[in-house]
Amino acid sequence: MNLRRQIIRCTCSLLLLTGLILLVPCPGYTEQVVIDATGQFDFAHSLMDKGDYSRAISEFERFIYFFPTDRRVPQARQLIGLCYLNDGKFGEARKVFAACYRADPESPLAKKSLLLTGESYYREGVYDKAEGFFGEVLKRDPSFSLRNEALYRLGWTRMQENRWREASEDFKRVEPGSLFYEKADRLSIESLKGEDLPYKDPTTAGFMAAVLPGLGHAYVSRYKDALIAFLLNGAFIWATIESFNRDNNVLGGILAFFEVGWYSGNIYSAVNVTHKWNRKVRDDFRKGLFDNVDLRLISSENRPAGVMVSVRF
Repeated sequence: MNLRRQIIRCTCSLLLLTGLILLVPCPGYTEQVVIDATGQFDFAHSLMDKGDYSRAISEFERFIYFFPTDRRVPQARQLIGLCYLNDGKFGEARKVFAACYRADPESPLAKKSLLLTGESYYREGVYDKAEGFFGEVLKRDPSFSLRNEALYRLGWTRMQENRWREASEDFKRVEPGSLFYEKADRLSIESLKGEDLPYKDPTTAGFMAAVLPGLGHAYVSRYKDALIAFLLNGAFIWATIESFNRDNNVLGGILAFFEVGWYSGNIYSAVNVTHKWNRKVRDDFRKGLFDNVDLRLISSENRPAGVMVSVRF
């Protein structure tokens, strides 16, 4: 009887304890997540600094959605464009920069948007449009840093177009005190060496190939191609002559027809590989020059934040 009472007592105690536990609210389910404007902005910026551009874009958009009246919203929009730019999505980046510019065309942010639009065209290899936007920045009375950044980028754009002397003049216009001054001062001298690169003359290559098949390729150190062109054309010329000497005019005509093609192709190829040689000489020259571009965007009053883009061409 006593055992039965003890079992009932224990059971009631367990049920009572279980009920009390269930009635106590669980902190994990009642605690609310509070989004702080600065924390959200800094988190998005940290993702951008790490190169996680897709997530950074989402977090900047979240910041704009939850804090539409925050003074950093225009900067967040421009940083979204910068994420697209660094992710190689140039068209999307330009749409964002255009919207930033239209929002307040006279603001410093708008002038930076023009520069970044030029940068997007530069990276895409559309140098004429890049030059236009960098030039437009200079017309807008930009800040000291933005003016010198545009001049520096304009110099590089003209070097990409092989306009070496104009590039040198642009680099010379970069002012002392600028982050780009030392690099620009060196490049103002180095860029002029582009006018004296060891180019080969395509006309000379074509003439040499016409005189002796393969000689045009040897002119640009393409010795294997030179040997193939010489042997192939030589074999067809020999076979054509032999066919006519043996009164096999039909075969001789067929071989002569094909030889005209091989002979013309040898000349065209010699001219083409000479252009490639010259292009490689220019590219190798530019690769030896370090291009360091600092796209500075102010993300807060207390911290200058930006993206350092270091490129070797």
